[in-house]
Amino acid sequence: MSLSDLAALGSFISGLAVVVTLIFLLLQIRQTERNQQSVMQQGRAARTVDFILRSIDPVLCDAIVRANKSDLTLTPTQISAFNAYAVAMYWSIEDSFLQHQKGLLDAASWTTEVATLKSFLLLPAWRVGWEMCRNQSSGEYRQYVDSLLRSVKPMKSFDESSVWRQLMEKQLAEVT
Repeated sequence: MSLSDLAALGSFISGLAVVVTLIFLLLQIRQTERNQQSVMQQGRAARTVDFILRSIDPVLCDAIVRANKSDLTLTPTQISAFNAYAVAMYWSIEDSFLQHQKGLLDAASWTTEVATLKSFLLLPAWRVGWEMCRNQSSGEYRQYVDSLLRSVKPMKSFDESSVWRQLMEKQLAEVT
């Protein structure tokens, strides 16, 4: 084997090593992207669970229940607690909105966020909460929520305990 044959073989092996390295790099990038999406989803889930757990604080829970019933006798403290909770929820969904726009939040997760947002926008108290904080949100998100607000017809009030009792009675009727 001549020196030029060895040089050609070395060039071939070097080229092959570059191709293998590029394939490995592409696989690593793909795995990193999956890991990043997983971390984003875990953060979104943790944020949602935190909202739920915070809502059982007695002061906030009472304010939410009464606000959802469109109770006009809420105290200033209850109004403040409810509005703070509503603002936090709207900002949380804004974060998901921005992540979805950048391709960091998948379509299924964004669909869940939209369904949640629409369910809140059915209730007058949450609509008021949006009116009170909408100017603190980014322009595109503000326009998006405003368009949802126009497309969702508000309900008069919401009595969670009444709905729960009806559903429980239905379940108990099916028990043999």
